[in-house]
Amino acid sequence: MCQDIDIENLKYPITQQYDQEQGYVIGFSAKPYSVRANERTRSWIKDGPYLNIVLPIPGELVVQTAHGYSEEANPVGPMLTAAGALNSGGDINLLRRVFVDPMLTYFSNISSTTSQQMYSNITELSLKSEARREFEFGWLLIPKNECDAQQISAIANAFREASYPIYADLPERIYPPPIWALYIANTEGEVPALTRNWLGDPMPCVLASISVNKVPLDSKRVTYFTDGQPIATAISVLFKEFETGAIGPGGFVYSKSEYLNIQQP
Repeated sequence: MCQDIDIENLKYPITQQYDQEQGYVIGFSAKPYSVRANERTRSWIKDGPYLNIVLPIPGELVVQTAHGYSEEANPVGPMLTAAGALNSGGDINLLRRVFVDPMLTYFSNISSTTSQQMYSNITELSLKSEARREFEFGWLLIPKNECDAQQISAIANAFREASYPIYADLPERIYPPPIWALYIANTEGEVPALTRNWLGDPMPCVLASISVNKVPLDSKRVTYFTDGQPIATAISVLFKEFETGAIGPGGFVYSKSEYLNIQQP
């Protein structure tokens, strides 16, 4: 007979033998959305989450950090600014570069019989947005028995339910979905250094999408246990960082809300 499922703390596999063999797992903690900066941090989410899910580290972990840039005119060239003076080697050199050099360049260009002697493209890539990273994970979970199958179904349902907004007390109003903290852990709990090395300091995230396939083995015939639980389940989840951030004290990546609190992730 299967034990009662703890719907607030879900994990798979559930056997202690797996913990001894595998060693490390990936965890997902969720806490209700809040507008308070101190309640939008990883440390807050991990402190008493209403939902915690632990799964094996997936076979593929690709974390891409892609910042947003656009091509803009160079703002720190030889202009009448402090930056221009510094780049020109002083005020006198700045005046020479602003007024004298352009005339010499003009005469040089119109008299030159070779290619253009000066750079014509004075643009540079200007940062428009810090990276808002995405974390996509996928598992093919094959239970050994009906109890394992029930646990897997509970995990799939928990991810799906936590991706939705929540009805509020006021009519026709909803609360946004919860925010999540991602981490790497062993049998004793989270290992911050491994979370940083494996996932790259994931800031608080939202669960953007989830996909569940109950017949993932390319079978033309649905197979299940006697209680109707499928013999295999494929789960894919996509998390996106809730806020953008920057490098802060200690070389950690901090979200905007976390930086206001100046605390370790």
